[in-house]
Amino acid sequence: MGIGAVAVDYNYNQNIQYGINGASEKAESSFGDEITGKATSLSSSSSNGKRIGITTVGNDGYIAMYADSSTDEDPVVKVGKYEVRINDVDPNNATRMEMFALLSYMDDKGLTNNRGISSYSKMKAYATQAEYNGFASGIEDDDLAWTKKQDWIAILDNAKETFLEMAETYKQGLDIDRMVFALLENRK
Repeated sequence: MGIGAVAVDYNYNQNIQYGINGASEKAESSFGDEITGKATSLSSSSSNGKRIGITTVGNDGYIAMYADSSTDEDPVVKVGKYEVRINDVDPNNATRMEMFALLSYMDDKGLTNNRGISSYSKMKAYATQAEYNGFASGIEDDDLAWTKKQDWIAILDNAKETFLEMAETYKQGLDIDRMVFALLENRK
C-alpha cells in the first residue's frame, strides 16, 4: 500500500474551482444543487479568501478558502460553489468534501499537527485501507463526493487497526489515532 500525492497543472485554470473567471462550466453543473451535507450550502461568497487547501474530484481541482462570512467563532470554508460551516461538520456523518473543508481548516489552524502531505490526503489514503478491508465503500467515487455521508471516524478506526497489526505500518496507525483525536477534539 502506498500513499499518493495530488498534483494540479496550473495551466488548466478552467478546472480549478475558484468560483471566478475561468471556472469550468462542467464542474459547476456536475453535482447540481443536490448536496446532502448538513454543513454545506450554496455560496454567495467572493473568491478572495485565504486559500487553505487543494484537492481534485475527477478531473476538476478545488481550492478550499475562507468564505467572506467566516469568523474565528464561526469558520466557513468555500469550496467551489459551496460553503461549508466548519462548526456543523460531523466527522461521524459527513460527505467527503465536508471533510476536505474541515481538515483544510484544521491544518491551517495547526489543529492537526500536520507535516508534509495534507491531512485530507492522508485521510483518503488511510480510508482506502478500510475500503479494502470491506468496511467502507465509495471512498474515491467522485460522483458521491458531495452527496454520500460516511462515518469517517469509524472508517479511520478500521484502517488504524490494520496498520497497528504490522510493524511496517505501525507508525501510520499511530498517525491515524492522532488524526481521529484531533477530529474529535475539534467537535468540542
